[in-house]
Amino acid sequence: MNKYKKNNNLLNCVLTGRIDTLNSSAFEKEIDENIKEDITSVVFDLQEVDYISSAFLRIVIKTVKAIGKDNFSIINVQPSVMKVFKIANLSEIIDVK
Repeated sequence: MNKYKKNNNLLNCVLTGRIDTLNSSAFEKEIDENIKEDITSVVFDLQEVDYISSAFLRIVIKTVKAIGKDNFSIINVQPSVMKVFKIANLSEIIDVK
């Protein structure tokens, strides 16, 4: 179950489990709804995520376009998930730790 914490203009998204094609559309809707409300910075916390699909990468790119790459970061990335960001070259473009 994903958790969303708002603090002023920051949205911290604590994600869990697998983010694949089947559940990414629901996640995308949740992000879209939360960004509408005066959010200027977004953090995706992937501490509990062990798998991401290309659908999640598309959501990342969409979110970066909406708020700007300087206002977006991904933290607590597991090594297996980091490989996906590196293969897609996203770790060179956005802040992924």
